[in-house]
Amino acid sequence: MLQITSEQKKIIHCDLKPGEILKIKAFAGTGKTTTLVEYARARPWMRFLYIAFNKSVQLEAAQKFPPNVTARTSHALAFREKGFQHKERLVPGFRANQVMDALDLKTYEDARFTMDTLYNYLVSADPKVAGRHIPAKARAFYENRMPDLVAHANRLGRLMCDGSDGTIGMLHDGYLKLYQLSNPVLNYDCILLDEAQDINPVTSAIVFSQTGTVPNQPGRNRVPAAIILVGDGNQQIYSFRGARDTLNHLQASQTQYLTQSFRFDNNIARVANMVLTHFKGEKRKIVGTPVRRGQKPKWDPGRYTIIARTNAGVFDKAVQLYPKHKIGFVGGVGGYRLTLLKDVFHLYDGASARVTDPYIRSFGDFPTLRSYARAVEDLELMSLCVMVEKYTSRIPRLVDQITDRAVEVKEAGITLTTAHKSKGLEWANVLLMDDFHPLVEKGEIINPSGVEPDEFNLIYVAMTRAMVNLRFAKESCIPEFIKRWQEQQKR
Repeated sequence: MLQITSEQKKIIHCDLKPGEILKIKAFAGTGKTTTLVEYARARPWMRFLYIAFNKSVQLEAAQKFPPNVTARTSHALAFREKGFQHKERLVPGFRANQVMDALDLKTYEDARFTMDTLYNYLVSADPKVAGRHIPAKARAFYENRMPDLVAHANRLGRLMCDGSDGTIGMLHDGYLKLYQLSNPVLNYDCILLDEAQDINPVTSAIVFSQTGTVPNQPGRNRVPAAIILVGDGNQQIYSFRGARDTLNHLQASQTQYLTQSFRFDNNIARVANMVLTHFKGEKRKIVGTPVRRGQKPKWDPGRYTIIARTNAGVFDKAVQLYPKHKIGFVGGVGGYRLTLLKDVFHLYDGASARVTDPYIRSFGDFPTLRSYARAVEDLELMSLCVMVEKYTSRIPRLVDQITDRAVEVKEAGITLTTAHKSKGLEWANVLLMDDFHPLVEKGEIINPSGVEPDEFNLIYVAMTRAMVNLRFAKESCIPEFIKRWQEQQKR
């Protein structure tokens, strides 16, 4: 029988008027989807639109919600109106070498910062590309001689839209931006916006324009939609993609909270609260679900999940495990792009003719690639370079053997994933790797100022994937942080 907490009941009984906004701050594992399902079920006469963060969440939601709820991603909404006409030209991203050729630019850095300027504009709510979309690292890189990145980004955007250059396709965020600029009307009584902390401004603009009449569309004015935002600001881990914590920055008609976690007990909740209190200034506490004495399962050394900060961390651990264990990768081994490691190694080895990826090959040599990765702070490329320098000539064999021996997650004894890929998932036994941002330096807990909040959020997300047992790698500084924190509280 479904148990509903007093917090959930308060939300389910909250009636909203047209145009009103309800904000729900929900900690990890607190049943936010269940709460939204029951809210919609209690109002069968209303038409709901549930906007999911990604396709997998949308498909799962479609199975859980009652018939009066339509589940979509923001890109799915946009594709029907603006993306369909570009379906043969869709690309996941641009490559610096393609942009250099298309715009006749001189350096990889010019191309990369042009791309970043366009990307920042596409995920913004702004009507035009402007100086504020130029990434800060570009200003630091160029110092006194910065090219006209706004003009370059505009040219790149036009090529993306008109298709006049066959090497420049349409980005998924490109047609989403076109959709936002068209001032769409979403014909629903209430919009449910999940994972609101990770929603970018362009999606927010589409949703919040529904709370009033839509400008410049005569005859299409209607009763404004109510909006329910649900999320956890401490789980915002996509700032690098332009996400903004809508939950904390938006004024709402009222705010409710979900603090009772059904996923884990108070031992895990206690550690998560330490991180959030010290590094995020969180005032509220997660409350775990007590486990009866003697009923807590022990750590299973043959079946657990390893969560790392980076793909490099995942590969590093896979190298240790694959000879003796059945290992699986969340999302499949292909999602970790291990073949790029081989290409970077061939560049390192001076065998550029063997590089299959045209982007990697275009750098010509390893020092140029490494220098570019550092200059533009491309973390993926930087991690590839680090792994190649660590394993050198072993790379091709290791990649082939790990790829060949990887099994489906359901068949694996040990599952490997990054913190980003772990979001929304849960496992009984979790081991955190030691490649997360250090919480302790020289025996003292670090000052959080100057550190991207996403780094602490990633640790919180990774910790709260554990349902029963949470452990840390030997070199992890988190146990020392826990010890120092407890000492501070006793003073």
